[in-house]
Amino acid sequence: MTIFRRAKYARLLSSAVLLLSLPASVEGFVRSAQSQSIPSNVVSGLGVLSGTVTDPSGAVIAHADVHIEPHAPSSSPATASETTTDDAGRFTIKLPPSIYDVTISSSGFEAFVSIVTVSERMVRLDAKLAIAASADQVNVPAENAASTSAGDNKSALVFKGDQLDSFSNDDSTFQQEIQSIAGGGGEGGAQVYVDGFSGSRWPPKDSIREVRINQNPFSPQFEGLGFGRVEIFTKPGSEKFHGSFYSSGNDDVFNARNPFTGAQPPYYSVYTRGDLSGPVDKKTSFFASGEYSDQQNNAVVNAFNPDGSSLSEAVPDPQNNSTFSLRLDRQLTTNNTFIGRYEFNKSNQKNSGVGLLVLPSEGIDNTTTTQTLQMGNTQVIGTKLVSETRFQYLRTRVDQNPVDTSPSIIVQGSFNGGGAPGQVLRDNQDQYEFQEYLSLSLGKHFIRTGARYRLLRDSNLSTANYSGEFTFPNLAAYQAKTPSLFSLTVGQPSAVILTGDLGAYAEDEWKARKNVTVTYGLRLESQSAIPDHFDPAPRAGVSWAIGQTDKHQPWVVFRSNAGIFYDRFAAGNILTSVRQNGTSQQSYYVTNPTFYPNIPPLTQFASTLPTPYTISPHLHVSSEIIGGFTVERSIGKIGSVTANYLAIRGVHQYNSQNINAPLPGTYDPANPTSGVRPLGGTQNIYQFASGGIEKAQTFYVSSNLHPLPRLFLFGFYVARHQMSDTFGAASFPSQSYNVSADYGPSGLGFRAVGQRLFLGGNLRLPYGFSSNLFLATQSSARFNITTGTDLNGDTQYNDRPAFATNPGPSSVLYNTRFGNFDANPQPGEATIPYNYGKGPGLVFAAFGLGKDFKFGPRPAAEAPPPGTPPAKGPIPKPDPTYDLSFSVDAANILNRVNAGSPVGVLSSPFFGKSISLNNFFGPGTDSNRTIYIETSFRF
Repeated sequence: MTIFRRAKYARLLSSAVLLLSLPASVEGFVRSAQSQSIPSNVVSGLGVLSGTVTDPSGAVIAHADVHIEPHAPSSSPATASETTTDDAGRFTIKLPPSIYDVTISSSGFEAFVSIVTVSERMVRLDAKLAIAASADQVNVPAENAASTSAGDNKSALVFKGDQLDSFSNDDSTFQQEIQSIAGGGGEGGAQVYVDGFSGSRWPPKDSIREVRINQNPFSPQFEGLGFGRVEIFTKPGSEKFHGSFYSSGNDDVFNARNPFTGAQPPYYSVYTRGDLSGPVDKKTSFFASGEYSDQQNNAVVNAFNPDGSSLSEAVPDPQNNSTFSLRLDRQLTTNNTFIGRYEFNKSNQKNSGVGLLVLPSEGIDNTTTTQTLQMGNTQVIGTKLVSETRFQYLRTRVDQNPVDTSPSIIVQGSFNGGGAPGQVLRDNQDQYEFQEYLSLSLGKHFIRTGARYRLLRDSNLSTANYSGEFTFPNLAAYQAKTPSLFSLTVGQPSAVILTGDLGAYAEDEWKARKNVTVTYGLRLESQSAIPDHFDPAPRAGVSWAIGQTDKHQPWVVFRSNAGIFYDRFAAGNILTSVRQNGTSQQSYYVTNPTFYPNIPPLTQFASTLPTPYTISPHLHVSSEIIGGFTVERSIGKIGSVTANYLAIRGVHQYNSQNINAPLPGTYDPANPTSGVRPLGGTQNIYQFASGGIEKAQTFYVSSNLHPLPRLFLFGFYVARHQMSDTFGAASFPSQSYNVSADYGPSGLGFRAVGQRLFLGGNLRLPYGFSSNLFLATQSSARFNITTGTDLNGDTQYNDRPAFATNPGPSSVLYNTRFGNFDANPQPGEATIPYNYGKGPGLVFAAFGLGKDFKFGPRPAAEAPPPGTPPAKGPIPKPDPTYDLSFSVDAANILNRVNAGSPVGVLSSPFFGKSISLNNFFGPGTDSNRTIYIETSFRF
């Protein structure tokens, strides 16, 4: 065994030994901590809400219905709860700390409604019910009523506690699994919010209390459609000391090899994390966590060497990541709660960017450091008003250095070599986010209003393309030393931007009838540094519990909604327009250069005008008009199933254009100076524009089931048809003066996939065993087919061939399994549609099996809160103090070869072939099936 292998096994062994030795070393600390004075009415991790219900005369009301559900804007870890008052009019219920809407009703009385903050202490709520105006008024029992509130949509997927065990314990795989489910119905991929803030890093899985997907999708509080929104809530502190330590390891001897490469350098991963929570004083608690990962990965390269020989190798691509976070929760007063959270993260990676067609010489070493500070204050003012104030500061520092500083070389479809195009990068970002939200309960109306402001300062130094770049249409041209394009950037490498955006909203949720809720609201958005400063977004919806009566559940709950949603113009594009304005920095493009491989002095480019990259003065913020409906059906007490349909019409979709490209039919590729340009001369002028459109229809079905107390199941199926003529702000049309020529199936991530299915579950078995399963399938993904040449002089290598129906003497023909193509279309011939190629689908399955060992002293049973009815039967003994678990997780357990998207360049020797794995759910490209060994200790 080599020294290298001894070292990696030593890491795995030392982690396991550390965990096994923890119980003895921690026991004394835990006993000392538990000996602190803790109120007897505190239940670990839970609070208690109790009270007495009376009539106007002070007489108690027995058997009144008490319905409790999370307050809509809050980050509650609970679902709706029900109880009733006893013969003395008293009620007591245990709840996770949060803000709740409490409704108390009884026949002949008006309903009592209040908003209550529950902490890990006793909270008392006494209610006096008024006599109903109508003597024969009958109230619907809370447990028989289906909620039509906008935030109670059953199409939302909520994972917490054991339900999170359905997903991988590897953080990167866990994030991909969650985002893939959320992205199935949303626009532009998943939007991720951490404790109510956008732009934050994903916290470690062990520090996550709850994950919500697709909740209240049309709420004007959010800028984007909620079908695709992921809300993550971190764990709060507790009033008793709790902690956990987790370690996992993976080694190449456990895995199935990557079929797209041969022998690999040894690789492994070691991951450790831990957390500790407990009280600081009687009103303050903390939650601290830390993690460290060491991943010795390999990047798989499948390309052609500059000499024309094929190349298949695995290049070491090591990376490590360390994170520390601390959260404090303080109960300032009974109705005033403060939360503060700080996180530090640092990651390092070698040979970043290497893989597929990118050779090792283009590798980049980078270090990224991110610090996050979050503060929030929630106040319950009276019984009807809640105020939430939040602040976030993100500080990001990126340090990037290239392995090679020579000119970059692109040989279309064969290899990318030479130096890295990105070269040196120093990026300092400071982001600030302010939020103020109010919610007010007024009878049948629940009013929400608030605003969010985000400010970004980006100080950036980049020498991208300062070494130059040569582009060749194919391998033969490279060997003949005849590039078709050379580009070079010179001038001031640094730039600074300051930009912000504001979003304000107001909405009213009106309970029009017992089984009908109408929601309507308006969101106003504005952004600096772009021409468009006023973007109104009205939204409205209605929810109807069809067939609901005083004694019967509804057949279904029907929801119909519509609204306008905007996609903010990215700050990175603003930075590009500031830097590449043609004055402070100049970018030169030379067609068919004759000086390869040397770069002449800058004076030789005096006759070549630089290419600026600006923002169009007519740019509008990208928007989508979205309407749809949802049908929800409860399945007894075990769960629910929902069906959803969305229709989407997008306008002002972002793209880039060369507004001075040669007019159609005037450019001859053999003569670089040919072509008539609308603005005259030979200068290229790039602009960010908003001339694209999209049309889409989405249908999906989701379900959450708890058929057994120990079994949790979920499913999500989506079918999507989307057509678009633009594919992002940095994408150029294949024909500068006919954007609609690219109208076709969209190719952004999940949007290129017609159908997807996700299934998962977690089962708690006897004797401390547990298992989890996650299954994902998707239909064939589309990919674009291009010629690898610039046929129209716009400097973009995204031209598509035509069908070879009428070949001529100048035709360049290709006979492929996708059809016969002409890479030099004849006059009048239409090009093939965008994303014409069809790639492989995907089947992915992950499975885990674990065993828990509970041991140690059993804590004393908690004294029941005052007023709690006596328990029926024997009281179960509390679990032992310590929990030690061992588990095995396998990703792609079926060992199915899920191939990546094929190469789409016709001139490439790889055309139509996949040269990599589809790593959508995997943590790395090293193996086809990956097995992790994990252990954890909790107290």
